Amino acid sequence: MKILHIINSLKKGGAEGNLYRLCVTHKKKYKNKIDIIIVTLIADGFYEQELKKIGVKIISLGINENYKIYSFAKKILTLRKFIKKNNPNIIQSWMYHSNFISIFLPKINYNKIYWNIRHSELNNKISKKITIILSIICGIFSRIVPKKIIYCSEKSIKFHENNHFYSKKKTSLINNGYSHKNYYQANNLRTNFRKINKIKKVDIILGYAGRYSKQKNIEALLISFSKIIKNYNNVYLYMAGKNINLKNKRLTSIVLKFQMDKKIFFLDEQKSLLEFYNGIDLLILPSHSESFPNVVAEAMLCSTPVLASDAGCSKKIISKYGFILKKNDYRSITNALKKTINLLINKKSYWKNLTKNARLHIKRNFSLEKMAKTYLDHWIY
Repeated sequence: MKILHIINSLKKGGAEGNLYRLCVTHKKKYKNKIDIIIVTLIADGFYEQELKKIGVKIISLGINENYKIYSFAKKILTLRKFIKKNNPNIIQSWMYHSNFISIFLPKINYNKIYWNIRHSELNNKISKKITIILSIICGIFSRIVPKKIIYCSEKSIKFHENNHFYSKKKTSLINNGYSHKNYYQANNLRTNFRKINKIKKVDIILGYAGRYSKQKNIEALLISFSKIIKNYNNVYLYMAGKNINLKNKRLTSIVLKFQMDKKIFFLDEQKSLLEFYNGIDLLILPSHSESFPNVVAEAMLCSTPVLASDAGCSKKIISKYGFILKKNDYRSITNALKKTINLLINKKSYWKNLTKNARLHIKRNFSLEKMAKTYLDHWIY
């Protein structure tokens, strides 16, 4: 079986990570029985070398925002020739730009094209205009081009079908999957993280993992944290992600404004978050918009509880094994943090059971093997 994936890039991100895990699982189980090719719109990326090591072929179209129509047309022609030559059984595109590219493939391929949508919603306040336009165009063409449209959350299905004209007859839902062998609780990892960062045993460490963007609602988190440290002397916030560093003037200005420079630590983008998840006591994700946030499931597999907004699939992932914000303004975040920290301090046995059951919940319901099998089932039938 020959599968061709089309994706914007292989940089470190939610969709990219999900594609990486999917490819690794398929190659591990089916070895030479499955041939995987990835076409990226942008060259290079975090996952490229690791995918090549397991036999995944990767080519890039080298498309960027500065390309003119003539140059773009040449790239499309290159892709069409490549697909004709390799004749894949399945063409799986990921995200709006790649779904849009698939519209220009020969009509003979439409019955083997599958779209993947990774956003729960788009709006003018937190989304790029070009992304919104591409999504609407794809929605209009969705009745013609793909065989199926794969979503990773119920909220995503509802938004795209009701607001961007996506076909309701082609809808499929596949939850993200995770390996309990890659994310796990380990005392030595916790000890090492706290030793490196000079964290005391009595300190309570809150964590945020994600890139810097409007949709992540980071400013509300920082304002609420400024309220929290007035009541708890031993609470600190560690933040990891792309552009979460001292070079980010907006971030540093807020920290200095509320005099939190000794309470908040920026770790920038990490190659692996395993030690981070183990080192913190609670992960916070107050996003305005998510689809299927990987960091929630990953942290829970490391037996770290999560406090998240009701965005995307967060409530579904967490279930009763964590905490969901009723609202995600700074007042609501502050109140929820106070309640959660008090549980951590005063209800030791409850917290211990919560950490144990959080891992078991993800392991049972969101396994990598289940996700990989579901993709194959959708492609074949």
